[in-house]
Amino acid sequence: METNGPESIDLKRILAGREDQESFYWFLDEVASVVVGLNVAEQVKFVKLPCDWLSSSLEAFSLLCVENYFERIQSEVKKDARKAEPKWTSDGRGSKKNQGWKQDGIKRYNDLVEKVRQDRASRRKVDELYLGKKQEERMRLENEKLLKRQQVIAGREKELLAAKDDFSDSESEQQ
Repeated sequence: METNGPESIDLKRILAGREDQESFYWFLDEVASVVVGLNVAEQVKFVKLPCDWLSSSLEAFSLLCVENYFERIQSEVKKDARKAEPKWTSDGRGSKKNQGWKQDGIKRYNDLVEKVRQDRASRRKVDELYLGKKQEERMRLENEKLLKRQQVIAGREKELLAAKDDFSDSESEQQ
């Protein structure tokens, strides 16, 4: 997905889940990875399917957060004088149950959990394709690192003179 301002991110495409592969992959890399933890996601997304490192509830919660804060983030990026309010959260924080989520938000979360479960069951291939893409990406990066390292070594070796030693052929040296 392009990152050309707030209009480049389409909420409907993100909420479509695995149906829209490009948006789903963006969602996994940019949103779900943060919810799971960047360090964890960076370690596992090259070796495990998304459904193995991202639980259904965390995937649903990530989607809920995107939907909840989408208009607010857009208004901040556009530098609007009036910031849009989140859809389902209030300022209420603390020890109360659900930490400020309105009942409509909790209902939406429950709906998203079910949607994610159905999406996973009917489109498992999308997770497999994502893992394959990430493995290719990692292989390409590793190959680029190796190539750069080899180029540095080759550059150093060009500048080195060969040392003479007792095992050198003395006749060929004289000629």
